[in-house]
Formats: sequence, structure tokens, C-alpha cells
Amino acid sequence: MVSVLNPAIATRFADRVPLAPRLSTLEGKTIYLVDTDWGGMQQNDGILEEIQKWFAQNIPSAKIIIKIKAGNFVTDDPGLWKEIAGNHGDGVVIGVAG
Repeated sequence: MVSVLNPAIATRFADRVPLAPRLSTLEGKTIYLVDTDWGGMQQNDGILEEIQKWFAQNIPSAKIIIKIKAGNFVTDDPGLWKEIAGNHGDGVVIGVAG
């Protein structure tokens, strides 16, 4: 006999939330690049820095801030979201890199 778990979702779909509207420009904006630390131990160093370098060359007026989210990729980090909102972050790119 083999026992398996049913990976199907619950009988009700999650509530849908509309996406945030796109920014009309990135000029002069504060953009956070958030590393989810997929794989742990900050193995993703370098990738977000390369994106930051691209911005420095192509949109130098954009302020790019790199942060590593606390916990693992599935846990919430309310402190980080509060920091981004408190610093008037205009946009966030959440990355799973590696």
C-alpha cells in the first residue's frame, strides 16, 4: 500500500488583489531590490549588484537599495516592508536569484 498527500488547493480560490500600477518612469525613483535568500546563506550575492550597476549606467538618477529579506523565501518580513514604506520606496523588485 502507498499513501500520498493530495497537493490540490482548497475548494475556494484566494482573493485576487490587483497589481500595483506601473511607474511612468524610473528617473529619480527609489527602487528596492529584495533578495529572498533562496538557497540560504546569501548565495545570491552578485546578481542584484549587477542590476544595481545597470541602473547606475542607464538611469543614474534612480536610487537603488539592495536588501536581503529576513527568514526564508516563504516567510514574511514585516520590518522590511515597513522600512520600504517609511523610506518612500517607489518600487520593489523581489528576486529569487542564484
